[in-house]
Amino acid sequence: MKQYIVLIATVALGAFIFRLIMGPGEDSVLSMLERVFGAEIERRMGAA
Repeated sequence: MKQYIVLIATVALGAFIFRLIMGPGEDSVLSMLERVFGAEIERRMGAA
């Protein structure tokens, strides 16, 4: 029984982390990184 609880908790944590990183919308980590890298590229292209 304890193994099932650990399995369910692990799957739930994995789903939460996946939604945090790859989730839809502007709140996701991936979306934030895209904006940061895009701004950095624009800054470097403008300085060149």
